[in-house]
Amino acid sequence: MTSHVTGSTTSSKCGNRVIEIKFFLLQLCILMLACSPAVAAEREESDRVLSLLKAHCSDCHGITNPEAGLCLDNLRVDFADEKLVDTWQRIHEQITLGVMPPEDSSQLSMREVEYLTGWIIQQLRKVGHTPDVWHKLKSPQFGNYVSHEKLFDGSHSGPGSSPPRLWRVSPYVYDEFLNGFGQHLREVTAIHQPFALDTTRGEIADFSAQQFAGEGTLQLLMMNCQTLAEYQTTGVVFRDHESKLRTSKRTPAEFEVILRSHERPTDEVLRAAIAFEFELLLERGASESEYELLGGFFRKAAKVGGNIKALQTMLQAILMKPEAVYRMEIGLGPEDRYGRRRLSPTELAFAIARALTDKGPSEIEVVARNGETKVDLLHLALGGELVETADIQRVVLQILDNNNMSTADYRMFTQDHGIRNTRTLRFFRDFFGYHHAPNVFKDAKRIGFGDRYLTERMVDDADQLVMHIFDRDRDVLNQLLTTDEYFVAYLGSLDHIEKDLHYIKTNRNDANFDFNTKYLQRSEAAGRHPIPIEGPSSRQYVNFYNLDHATWDYPVQQPFKMPVGQRAGILTHPAWLIAWSGNFDNDPIRRGKWIRERLLADTIPD
Repeated sequence: MTSHVTGSTTSSKCGNRVIEIKFFLLQLCILMLACSPAVAAEREESDRVLSLLKAHCSDCHGITNPEAGLCLDNLRVDFADEKLVDTWQRIHEQITLGVMPPEDSSQLSMREVEYLTGWIIQQLRKVGHTPDVWHKLKSPQFGNYVSHEKLFDGSHSGPGSSPPRLWRVSPYVYDEFLNGFGQHLREVTAIHQPFALDTTRGEIADFSAQQFAGEGTLQLLMMNCQTLAEYQTTGVVFRDHESKLRTSKRTPAEFEVILRSHERPTDEVLRAAIAFEFELLLERGASESEYELLGGFFRKAAKVGGNIKALQTMLQAILMKPEAVYRMEIGLGPEDRYGRRRLSPTELAFAIARALTDKGPSEIEVVARNGETKVDLLHLALGGELVETADIQRVVLQILDNNNMSTADYRMFTQDHGIRNTRTLRFFRDFFGYHHAPNVFKDAKRIGFGDRYLTERMVDDADQLVMHIFDRDRDVLNQLLTTDEYFVAYLGSLDHIEKDLHYIKTNRNDANFDFNTKYLQRSEAAGRHPIPIEGPSSRQYVNFYNLDHATWDYPVQQPFKMPVGQRAGILTHPAWLIAWSGNFDNDPIRRGKWIRERLLADTIPD
């Protein structure tokens, strides 16, 4: 009986397994039948991609001498192979950037480009990759690769928006921030620039996507914060011109109460100190949570180091807040029906102020909507007068009009000569890069004494040329690239020229007085206007313009036409030529690279 039951059970199990296997095979067959159309479609897409590439690219990438070592005849659709993934990445980049096929070959249509790039992206994602070129396209130098057809064909009708961003504080804004502590600060202590830009390549570098507060930035910033906290409390020690130790400080009354007391400050006293520092540094009031956090921070530090150290530590914490490092453009305003968020009033005020000037919004005075009341930009925004687009446009135009560069004196383009807004000149300097000329080392024996001084004079000449053309506001870029009129050693007016010449004639204490006198006498005897610069070594910088400093008739009205066939715009200006040269020789490669990347908005292939 037992044996019969066991055999029956075994037979039953075997029968069930057979049924399960048959059912599994049936499901597998159904699945294979269902997948076969998808597999066929995928194979068809792969064949289409390969045929498109061969049709348009086989001339250059055939089996015989393929360019860049890329042969499309042997190309396979196997994204599991890392080497092939690299090949497909290269293909995707070339098609995306419009480099392949070359101009003299049959071109892919816009639909074919979208199909090819879309297919490659899809295959890359299947194996956990994203296109390498996407990272490049986020860089400013690749901005011109945005499809002009898609930008202007009307297919993207909106709604539009920009992604949130954090924009690292610029070095110019930080310098302006330090000026709020008084000019004496830099005279008595070393303050380092934590937000320096990489200008070694002679290009615009202040982009939100490229600048980050790394370890080096934060270390310098913390050192500065410690110095500033000491300057506002106990003071910084320095040696004066007689080598005597002195102490310099700028302590507000709100801090003196804490520093002089042996008792712990009350909440009211602490709140007053915190409020003062927030308004000074961040141009806003502290929130209740910030009052509580910083107050608790002070009390903990005071138990260990007393009031003075606790106050200094608390001030450093305020100085290191994210707002002191980044300009926030996150979008903290209300959400609209599309899910977009406008900048909050404070964000908007700082965005406008930092975009147009180096000052904070509380330092910029504008006229309110009523056309009469004057108020600072920050309070205008907080008062609800920067909600409508028309209001923002009105305020921006007002700031630009108030900072009109045309009021500047052409004598020198520095802060000491009446320029209220240096952003315009800074843009042209960053774009052309000619202001780097003094940083290029040149052979001192050939150039002579004071070579940096001479190149700085050339930069001043170039500044005057740029702003003269900008002020005329007619075909600015074309004029900058083609003009044959230059400024050379120009002092701004006939009055300035006569004053300087009088000084040269009467300054008997100058070591070059005899040389200057003979030069002036020879020039006047020959009926020439002398160059209003002291010393032969200083005057010789005009030789860089192919002008003989000893015999040149200095034009008192400038700009003036240069000798025919010698100069054509800023790219033949000595300042630009020196800036884009090597230490010992001219560098046509660097100059050609600049022309390709700046004027033609192109990039050099990797």
